[in-house]
Amino acid sequence: MKDNIGNFKELEMINALNGKKIKDLNQNLKFMVKEIFGVVDEEEIIKAESIDKFIKPDFSITYKGITKHISMKSGQAESLHQEDIKKFIFFLRKFNVSERTQKTILLYQYGDMTLDGSGKERLPYVKLRSLLAERLKLVNEELNKNSDLVKAIAERTIFKGTFDENIAADYVYHGDVNYGITVSKAQIMRFIELKKYKFIDVPHFGPILFRPHARYIGKEIKNPESRQKVDFYWPRLESSLRYISARYYG
Repeated sequence: MKDNIGNFKELEMINALNGKKIKDLNQNLKFMVKEIFGVVDEEEIIKAESIDKFIKPDFSITYKGITKHISMKSGQAESLHQEDIKKFIFFLRKFNVSERTQKTILLYQYGDMTLDGSGKERLPYVKLRSLLAERLKLVNEELNKNSDLVKAIAERTIFKGTFDENIAADYVYHGDVNYGITVSKAQIMRFIELKKYKFIDVPHFGPILFRPHARYIGKEIKNPESRQKVDFYWPRLESSLRYISARYYG
């Protein structure tokens, strides 16, 4: 869920767009609408609505009966998605990910050299990375050689979420009412398909990294459910979106 600042910026966007003629929008929002809908009639009134907080799009924009769904990011936000580790493993099995890679991901998740978090000692990150270094290298090689899997992860973590019936985001918008970057799903998918990330040594799918939500190293496990969650994030998300916006079309 978003923090209060994120919710405020989203509401501010909706209020600035909804019920307004395109010609009356500020230059940033007018540019965003044109990025999404192409050539527009500036006399046309657009509609903007908030969307359920538990799916990827945050709001929609409707122009002449055509509706597009937008996922909004702001500030230094890098977080994309969170889900149960077992659900994630089941998803990987649909792509025939090897049993060895599945096990390595579980070892990395729990940090106690077990596949279910039942170990007595949760290892410090540096030690765990050292012990799993070769296995993690093989994980990244396997996960990233399958472009269909990498794109499916992007679809799951950025645009649609875990349920087939969810509304998918068509665009990612990073910014606020006065300044922002609008990037389409097609642009992001094209970028992910062409760009290689062999220099990343932590578990990842292209630019999308994943890690346990909480290992509780050297401390009491206050929330067992948190140990079962895996977080997905995109480092330097804003600068990446800026790069994609300038160099990829779609």
